Amino acid sequence: MPNQKQTLKEKKHIVILGGGFAGVRAALDLGEYFKRDDAYEIILIDKKDYHLYHAALYEAATAQHGLVEASQVKRAVVIPFGSILKRSKVKHFKAFIDHVDLDDGKVVTDSRIVYFDYLVTAMGSVSDYYGIQGMDKYAFTLKSLDDAIMIRNRIEELVSKKDKGDIVIGGGGFAGVEFAGEVYNLLKHECEYHKKDLAKFSVTILEGSSNYLPGLSEKVSKLAAERLAKQNVQGKFSSIITEVGSNYVVLNEKDRIDFDLLIWTGGVRSCVLPFSEKLEQDKKGRTVVNEFLNIRKYPNVFIVGDNVCFIDKLTKSPAPQTAQEAIRQGRLAAKNIYRLVRGKELLPYHAGPSRYVIPVSGKYAIMYTKNLIIAGFFGWMIRRFVDLRYFVSVLTFIKALKLWLSETSVFMKND
Repeated sequence: MPNQKQTLKEKKHIVILGGGFAGVRAALDLGEYFKRDDAYEIILIDKKDYHLYHAALYEAATAQHGLVEASQVKRAVVIPFGSILKRSKVKHFKAFIDHVDLDDGKVVTDSRIVYFDYLVTAMGSVSDYYGIQGMDKYAFTLKSLDDAIMIRNRIEELVSKKDKGDIVIGGGGFAGVEFAGEVYNLLKHECEYHKKDLAKFSVTILEGSSNYLPGLSEKVSKLAAERLAKQNVQGKFSSIITEVGSNYVVLNEKDRIDFDLLIWTGGVRSCVLPFSEKLEQDKKGRTVVNEFLNIRKYPNVFIVGDNVCFIDKLTKSPAPQTAQEAIRQGRLAAKNIYRLVRGKELLPYHAGPSRYVIPVSGKYAIMYTKNLIIAGFFGWMIRRFVDLRYFVSVLTFIKALKLWLSETSVFMKND
């Protein structure tokens, strides 16, 4: 009589850990590759029962209470796995992952053991505090739906209970710039509602480099600065936070700035992967892989998204931790697992071209590519198209359109 492990392994199992951008793309593509192959079972494991659209979190955190209920905010930024996987053979299993035994090929969760023949790890990232004293204790982050709702509540509470206040944002990158522009709109609406003087509430971005959006062109940084200045957002550059207290930050180990609310958007690092064996990692906790996005010792194990350290041969730097790269990596991991199963040569990963669309308050966004920059309303229209295109890639067209229209309706109320 076969033992339990043998019974569970009658079929070949492909397991995906994490339902973010990379995990969902890998799951959907694997579902297509093995659609007619009953010998393979595909399982997506995530601690939540929904996929979070991170690109809209800044909007969720700045939607006015009087206009948008929390339930509406949630529906605009989360997509149930049931909706995504409805037409796929992929099964979703909601669980917390305790540890992963790479040698035995098993994932131990809080409710059961799942064996795997092939594994895709896409468990996401956590905020990187860079060892700054007090940051993890006193700052809010914007990494989850709960974070967004909590920030929204704190801003409403600040305006309703005080006659003045200072909101400080640590980090002038993508997340900091997007959030800052919408915070001003939220403050304006809340001050009108609570009959407070908007001029007595400030928003300040603290950035360690010499301008906003470090790493992009000087023109893009200038456009963002001009737009934020119109929204009365102040920027302090070459300002490195070295200490955080309950209501203050210390800059460059000497200057003190007080705050009522501190939001940290200064960086992310890979979450700790619960592997049984210690693997090579970079300084951000990302696991080093080969050119095929798998591990040499465990060629059936692929690492993607915020968990992977892939050194691009052209730039000699790790591929950036962006949604577009995560999607590309999830797609290639799925393809290479299929090729591995069929005995075909694996395909190397190549980081894609850098294309960004950065919303900066209201119906204004900056689209940046190496050869083209579009700013203003047309940039915002492109951003709306990007959102719709993503929803269509994971849902039926009708469901995607409904979600996109709902998202647009909810978040335009704050413009």
